[in-house]
Amino acid sequence: MSSEAKFYPRSNESRYMALYMAHMINAATSLNNPLTQRTRDRLNLIFPEYKNKMTERSIKKAEAAGLVAEKEKLREKLSMYCSHFLQVFNMCIKRGEYKAGERAYYGMDVNSEKLPPLLLQNDVWTAAEQIIKGEQMRIAAGGAPMVCPSADEVEAVFNVFKPAVNNCSNAKDAYDNAQEAVQKLNKEANGVIKKVWNEVEVFYSEQARPSMREHARRWGVVYGRKGYKKKVTGIVVDNISGLPLEGVSLKISTGRKTIKTGIDGKFTISTSLMDEQKLYATHPDYVAYETEIMLYENRNTECRVEMRKEE
Repeated sequence: MSSEAKFYPRSNESRYMALYMAHMINAATSLNNPLTQRTRDRLNLIFPEYKNKMTERSIKKAEAAGLVAEKEKLREKLSMYCSHFLQVFNMCIKRGEYKAGERAYYGMDVNSEKLPPLLLQNDVWTAAEQIIKGEQMRIAAGGAPMVCPSADEVEAVFNVFKPAVNNCSNAKDAYDNAQEAVQKLNKEANGVIKKVWNEVEVFYSEQARPSMREHARRWGVVYGRKGYKKKVTGIVVDNISGLPLEGVSLKISTGRKTIKTGIDGKFTISTSLMDEQKLYATHPDYVAYETEIMLYENRNTECRVEMRKEE
């Protein structure tokens, strides 16, 4: 028998699903099991270990995502305080309360009201440090303290922001370590999946092709040919307000169809594609969105798309 073209897993998620399906049906099959005892033993060893490592990775990923969201709120708050401080300082110069040359204390061009960049984390960090140090130097040189906001207020927000950045870095390291722990198991996982799929195909090789493939799919085998029709459904919302977005164009990267969301922000894409795919979402007023989705045999996929407005 010539083997059908199989679509072997390329991601940790698809490896886990292949192991999960094989492990479940193997545990439920006592008679006429297509797997050799050696393959069954390897499967029973790798699956629980892979599952535990994937669970640990998911936990670390969720923890990191939560800390990133918290840090981003603090970054926006610190950016606002720095911006307000420097804007008020510029207005005080116009009123004659301060001299234009004093802008140098905060790392600004003395001949321009232009504020420093305050979007990226490092930019906001640098601006806050310059405001705090610069205000100390300016006051030491005889200048009157700034108010509404004061440098002390900027520093108070900065002191909350700094540990948040450190917490994010530690959480990312923990997630990377969890990811590496999964990666170390991938060689054995790939080997077991290949053995399972090959042995299942050989076992059912005397049956007609459609029947053979149907049996093999129950063991987690994914064929490279397009599978049965399935649906990718979901909703597109504004990432700040959470309100549904109408008129968003969505497309699976290797697919041909492009659909648009209705007034409720919901969408449905019919496809026969499988395994890892990229989902693209675009809207004239929003930043283009891209995410990876997994498409499995005989299963629909749901996802939530959160889009950020163009600045």
